[in-house]
Amino acid sequence: MPRHRLICEVVLLATLVTSLTFAAGWIYPVWDDGRMMLKIQESGADAIWANFAHRPLVAAFYAFLFNHQLLLPVGIVLHWTAWLGMGLVTMHLWRIMFPAFSEFALLPGLLSVAPLLCKMQLVLTTIVTETLIEPVLTFLAVFMLLWEGSSSSRKLFFRALGLTIISFAILLSEYSVVTAIVGFILVGSKAIHGSSERKREGIIVAALIAGCVLLSYSLFLWLNRNSGFVPYRPSYILDVPSWRVRGIPFRWLSGIWRGAIGGFLESLGSVTLNSKLALLSFVCGLVVAGLTVLILRRRETAEFGLKQDRFSAITLLVCLAVALIPVLLMDRRLESRFESRFWLGVLPVVSTLSVYILLYVLKSRLYILVPALCGFLAGYWTTLEIGSAVRDPKSLTGFAPHFDYQVADCIKVEVGKNSEEQSESVPGNLHEFCENASRFDQTRIQILIPDCVSGDVRSNSPFGNIA
Repeated sequence: MPRHRLICEVVLLATLVTSLTFAAGWIYPVWDDGRMMLKIQESGADAIWANFAHRPLVAAFYAFLFNHQLLLPVGIVLHWTAWLGMGLVTMHLWRIMFPAFSEFALLPGLLSVAPLLCKMQLVLTTIVTETLIEPVLTFLAVFMLLWEGSSSSRKLFFRALGLTIISFAILLSEYSVVTAIVGFILVGSKAIHGSSERKREGIIVAALIAGCVLLSYSLFLWLNRNSGFVPYRPSYILDVPSWRVRGIPFRWLSGIWRGAIGGFLESLGSVTLNSKLALLSFVCGLVVAGLTVLILRRRETAEFGLKQDRFSAITLLVCLAVALIPVLLMDRRLESRFESRFWLGVLPVVSTLSVYILLYVLKSRLYILVPALCGFLAGYWTTLEIGSAVRDPKSLTGFAPHFDYQVADCIKVEVGKNSEEQSESVPGNLHEFCENASRFDQTRIQILIPDCVSGDVRSNSPFGNIA
């Protein structure tokens, strides 16, 4: 690949990431960042350990940053580095899986950093340190384990380093376990597809990955054994209601479809021109699409056939299918904005798979549409997400100490249908109630905030009195 093309690809990717980082810093703190800052304002640094004890290394890191007043500047650096790393990791994964079409690596890179499937790019600190850095580090470790060098000493060094990085990533957060499963499948598939000598070597490396994951995750669970965060431990699977367990196979199939191509098609079908911001986003999408087509312009004929890359495509599909199982068993959802973070562990896989499916379906004569579509969606949704967030950041910093993500028993939700009204007390998770509010055939949902919550909350709450 020409060096100038590689530079242009990285510059375009870095431009999108820089715009997202700037916007995230501008509206900081929102979502989980806002909740953390609210707790810190209420209880000081002790709130960090109280709310992040289930990830002790991350909690220690937050406490260090808070004590040295570095939460915002370090958050900006980590946000930019991690999201750019996600894009570069995705590009490298494409080149490993489809080396004959390495010039298209920019496309899955754009899809992985743009807010298409995952829409948590504008959370500056918590999402990056708890759910993004770990998968990026794990993918880097997997690439080290997949590296084929002539020097035995270098190969041994990179494999030892790769296993060490995987262990460290798992000790930081359980999100990297899903990515490690993907790495296990990638290394195992390479062993199956390789020669007899490399097959034995690949099986050994895959076994080392499995052992490393089991030991590291066991140590991680031991470190947070007294945290009290039951929903984050494997035993939580036993507490999931049976009626939700019965729906897991259907959610699993839906997740595979959504990850492989459905999320891309949904983003394409959701493009509108119904506002000034949408029109601006459309224009930005056209600009990014034009730049992408210019960068990836090729003169030779491109032939995309299922036979040529069947094994790689099947491997990615297996990675996606297997990686979704622990997420769904823990009763996590993948559709809402808040829970789109659970795609981060397999985001390079789904982005790579989506681009390959598009290239295969559109064939060689229409391949130019793929970079145009990928570039357009990356530019459109990045601009729309930034514009929407800046205009309405939904910051949590205005909440009073009594009003938290876990709603107090005294908060009451009324659900009514025309004149026939019913009321329901919601002592648990307000976010979960709102996500599942469709079970009511309602015309209005009213959140009644009692006198125990100050009047400032009524005016500053992003939920308001009427939701």
